[in-house]
Amino acid sequence: MTISLKKMILAVTFSMMAILCTMSVCPAEVAVLDRVTTVDTPVRITVLTQGRFFSDGGRLVDLYLEGEHLKRILTGGDGYGYYKITPRSPGYQKIKARSNSDSADGLLLVMTEKDQAIAIEVEQGFKTAVFSEDIKKSSLKAVKTLSKKYKVIYLSRFVGKTITAAWLKKQGYPESIILSWRGVSTLKEMKEKGIQLAAIIGSAAVLSEAAGVIENRFTFEKTKDGTTVKNWDEILEHLQEKHQP
Repeated sequence: MTISLKKMILAVTFSMMAILCTMSVCPAEVAVLDRVTTVDTPVRITVLTQGRFFSDGGRLVDLYLEGEHLKRILTGGDGYGYYKITPRSPGYQKIKARSNSDSADGLLLVMTEKDQAIAIEVEQGFKTAVFSEDIKKSSLKAVKTLSKKYKVIYLSRFVGKTITAAWLKKQGYPESIILSWRGVSTLKEMKEKGIQLAAIIGSAAVLSEAAGVIENRFTFEKTKDGTTVKNWDEILEHLQEKHQP
């Protein structure tokens, strides 16, 4: 497959995802970033207050964790606001942010030191699922199976959390956190918090950056920095073997 054809497929994929999601997702005045950490490891809850096109700083935001009020914070000139917490128990925890009549939800994943996670780049990992019902079913089955043994961490390179979350939910993929891909620093920050990354699935470019950070790397593209697979069944087979005692 030529580079131009790959770009065309990605462009069509993103356009289709955007069309599907904009029918039900409106721009939020408040956004909450998903986060991941381990038990007893501090993490910053991050919110963004914004207008229709630009950030809107200097706003008061009330933060809630699992329905319990944490703090009222003031966002800075860039629209971002932060609040550090230290989770004491593992699991998924709902974050809510409210500013006047605007509100948004986020997700915090708290892992134990024994938990393992797999990172999936959504745009590359699921791009062919947009065009093929069989591939979608295969990827859906694989991710659901893997989520029983691993924590799933979705990575979004291009379309952002809101559109990614709406698309994943619409297709029935397991709910989990969605992190914006910022290169290898995204992976290193997780490792610094004690997150055990068992594998990453994504584009050849992402695998190249993940080399040296994550041992098991899978892609549907040609690469020298990981394992090229034909389908999700191969990924499932590889990771199930790795997880066996």
